[in-house]
Amino acid sequence: MTSAAPDTKSRVIAAATPLFVEQGLDRVSVQDICKASGVSNGSLFHHFGSKNGVALQVYLAERRAYWDHALAAVERHNGDPVEALGAAVRAALDYQQSHPRRHNFMIECASSTWMHAHAAPVQALNDEFTRRFLVWGAPHVAAGRLRALDPQLVAALVFGPSQWLARSWLTGLTPEPPTHHADALVDLVTRALRP
Repeated sequence: MTSAAPDTKSRVIAAATPLFVEQGLDRVSVQDICKASGVSNGSLFHHFGSKNGVALQVYLAERRAYWDHALAAVERHNGDPVEALGAAVRAALDYQQSHPRRHNFMIECASSTWMHAHAAPVQALNDEFTRRFLVWGAPHVAAGRLRALDPQLVAALVFGPSQWLARSWLTGLTPEPPTHHADALVDLVTRALRP
């Protein structure tokens, strides 16, 4: 691989990110991405295979930023680990409300049929953050400070309701922004996770 390849990839991702976030996946064309990034159509297809290949890389970067934000809230919280998971709920709600278009883009990609063909890199990212969560949580579970549950179930409890609230707000089904429900949601989630 030449030294130009990483630069080309970075330029395409940097140019495509605001296009996808602002306009949505369907409204952005390969030509739009090529024009914004200054790369040729052939170069884009060589490095990414398709527009969806570019969207996948943007999606993974956005998803990483979201998970980093939420898990950082857990990791920096001192004291009760159940309250730390409540901090993750608040962080997720805050991120979704502060970055509504980014969150909407992640929802759009996650629910796209083409995403099924790209399950492996998404699962690899999920596994990375699951390991990170387990490094933090395992000592708390062993000490009896945190309820022993499958990490997937913990993620569903901590992040599932916030994503539903954000989606409902983004689509105009509910007028209240996600953080409006933070106290009640934190109370519900922490009750479920307390040993």
